[in-house]
Amino acid sequence: MADSSVDEIKSKLSIEEVVGQYLQLQKAGRNLKACCPFHSEKSPSFMVSPERQSWHCFGCNEGGDIFTFVMKMEGLDFVDALKLLADKAGVQLKKVNYENKGEKSNLLGIVETSKQFYRQCLKIKGGKKAYEYLRGRGLTEEMIEKFELGFAPDSWSLLSDYLKKKGFTEKDILGAGMTVKNERGRIYDRFRGRIMFPVNIVSGQTVGFSSRIMPGGDESSAKYINTPETLIYNKGRILYGLDKSKIFIRQKDCCVLVEGNVDVIASFQAGVNNVVATCGTALTIEQVRIIKRYTDNLVFALDMDGAGTKATRRGIYEMALSEGMNVGIIQTPEGKDPADCVKKDPQVWKLASEKNKKVFDFYLENALSKYDRKNVDDKKKIFAEVQDIIIKTSNPIERDLYARKISDELEVESSVINELFQQMKKSGAKMVRKKEDAVNKRVVTDREYNLQKNLLGLIAFDPSFFPKMFENLGELFRDEDFLNIYSEVEKCYRETGVFKKEDLEQIKRKLADKVSYRNGSQNLGSVLDSALFGIEAHSEEEEFNFSREVEKCILNLREIILKKELKKIEMKIKEADRNQDAVLLEKLMNEQVALINKLQKTEL
Repeated sequence: MADSSVDEIKSKLSIEEVVGQYLQLQKAGRNLKACCPFHSEKSPSFMVSPERQSWHCFGCNEGGDIFTFVMKMEGLDFVDALKLLADKAGVQLKKVNYENKGEKSNLLGIVETSKQFYRQCLKIKGGKKAYEYLRGRGLTEEMIEKFELGFAPDSWSLLSDYLKKKGFTEKDILGAGMTVKNERGRIYDRFRGRIMFPVNIVSGQTVGFSSRIMPGGDESSAKYINTPETLIYNKGRILYGLDKSKIFIRQKDCCVLVEGNVDVIASFQAGVNNVVATCGTALTIEQVRIIKRYTDNLVFALDMDGAGTKATRRGIYEMALSEGMNVGIIQTPEGKDPADCVKKDPQVWKLASEKNKKVFDFYLENALSKYDRKNVDDKKKIFAEVQDIIIKTSNPIERDLYARKISDELEVESSVINELFQQMKKSGAKMVRKKEDAVNKRVVTDREYNLQKNLLGLIAFDPSFFPKMFENLGELFRDEDFLNIYSEVEKCYRETGVFKKEDLEQIKRKLADKVSYRNGSQNLGSVLDSALFGIEAHSEEEEFNFSREVEKCILNLREIILKKELKKIEMKIKEADRNQDAVLLEKLMNEQVALINKLQKTEL
């Protein structure tokens, strides 16, 4: 993909237009702000700069341009983000020649070619049985085509032989997950005698497959097999059907999660098109967060049979609640799955999906039906069934309403319910304290990081001021990213004797080829850009004083460094004292006094 395509897309799509399709932006001086979609926060720290055509979050330190935003928001790589934004901008991209691209594109080419191969196999005589099975499940020809379903013939090498003829290497075919290598080194097709369901990322690009053994097939093999984890396929971050349902999820402000691929397709057929499924795994926290980008309302239509399954489902519901989702549960007639409902009567599934119950109400009603609310021991059991649901609910108003409801149902004073919650909090206090300790340990690191970032931003904000603060600044940058950026700035200054805005742009272009040590998805050019963005936003405040900000950063960083050196000296003094080394002890104590004197001079 040529740089000219990137520039053309950027000229046609503004940062505020792209981000505004996902977030509600508010005016903030020259910039726009919103709550960050990449981490939980109550006060907006996510800023968009129309002037610079970039975004940055001051809470999680993520930032970049329209491409990095879409990549992170939609879970795409650069090529897919480029395609998505090209479609929005109406820019025609050159067709990808997979043979001349890197490994990732080769794998995508293999999966795409395999999909077309499987689709053709479904239409020929050998695929007749698979086609009849799909039609027997109630799926229409239109839906089979829409979801690009296929059939893998029961052959050890039919697909791999076909792919090799297309120019793909055995290594890449294996890397795409289309073949398997056994202990003796023999390579054979992974999917054989199976109905194939292509799995797409949100942009519509196929990255893998889910498959079902043909009815009457070899029962010794697994009923369902999915593509393994590959360079392009991460099952914990992909939701089956999301590429087709995302628009409807936004429109209906609700996402329905079903059990399997056929349930998704049948649901679409019935007109319930705000639906997704996981890909051979329980719902992950990453998938919940992906859904949350489109809606806060998540409704589950999952099989509730079996004690182990119930425990797993409950954990999933609680995870979604802890992420701030409003969670509901769909109960279908006779416990039928959506596909069976649709086959019998599409209206049955449609009505069931609209009449979901809040997860708390579902578990409370279930507990009340099992136990006697008049019996003291049973009251405890009822409370135990719903207590985690209440605690995991992140909305305090909703949590309070649930607590009152359980109080009324059990005929127990609300003060008793609150006391029980306090006891639960105390039992988890040790773990909470550990988490707080971990956070506190990071505070110093974060403070130092932010001070270094601010100093770098100040240098970029007014390059003409750089010579006045040039001496001994290199020692202040202990973070590898900032040290690398500063080294480029210092090198430029030493070569020319001056430092100006034009030099800064040249440095950014040079840094664009270097990957961030802290965040591999960013380049050092965007790290420098976000540092500058932070100072620009701060400069709009009335009390902003450039010289004072520079002085504060330098003194605070020197104070941190001196305190670290003091700690090291103190440890050495203790060691020298234990070893009764009077000469070394005197030397170290003199160094300690010198450091203390230096530290006193850094006080603001």
